[in-house]
Amino acid sequence: MSSCLKIYNVNLADQATLTPSTENALFPATNLQDYRRSKVYRSTTNSDNLIIDFQESSEVNAIFIVGSKRDGLGVSTVTVEFNATANFSSPAYSVSVPMTEQFGMGYVSFTTVEYRFARIVMTSTLGYCELSKVFMGKEMGLTKGMSFGWTFKDEELSTKTFNRYGQIFADIISRQKVIGLAIKLLDKDDLELLHVMFDRVGEIKPFYIVIGSSTMAVDYRRYSGPVILDDVPTITNGSFNRFNLSMTVKELM
Repeated sequence: MSSCLKIYNVNLADQATLTPSTENALFPATNLQDYRRSKVYRSTTNSDNLIIDFQESSEVNAIFIVGSKRDGLGVSTVTVEFNATANFSSPAYSVSVPMTEQFGMGYVSFTTVEYRFARIVMTSTLGYCELSKVFMGKEMGLTKGMSFGWTFKDEELSTKTFNRYGQIFADIISRQKVIGLAIKLLDKDDLELLHVMFDRVGEIKPFYIVIGSSTMAVDYRRYSGPVILDDVPTITNGSFNRFNLSMTVKELM
């Protein structure tokens, strides 16, 4: 698959058992499995952890940590540890997740590991730690020859009005990323993988994308994170046994 477009489909954390070290009863850990980004998990101290049981040994090669759009990131540092058991006194593998306050998320990819348990170790300066969404899983394996193009718009959701003196009054909400993707030269196998994803997520459930690389953008996380389909993708048969697909996605809110 093009190194400048990565799609992450199946989130192992969605169906996992979550065990937080501390939990605010008004913001339980199960909120992480709600599709709305406004639903958050909040701990009760500045240094906490959350154990994720995938129920079986599972492959992971990417992690997203996402903050709420309203409040931003509720953590300062995040390290994710993996182990075969829920005893993390000596984890088998660990990885730090670089965070960016500007874009309200953290992302890291790495060589595939396979374990049953993961533990998110987090700190903050807020008196608590807060997470909106967590993704753990594998990149979709689109491997055949392909190319893609994209468009990006940071859509303003706030509304503004003017009085007769030209003064502005704004109902400030936030912005929402809107990305148009054109994926070309797919073969039937890659197209079927995308069909399976579209059948699963519909226009309601999120999936995760990364567009760009460190050589293409100063911080490619601007173009990355949880998204939902804006409409049903359009597929054309551009040439014999090669397919072109176009779709628009919107940032999960």
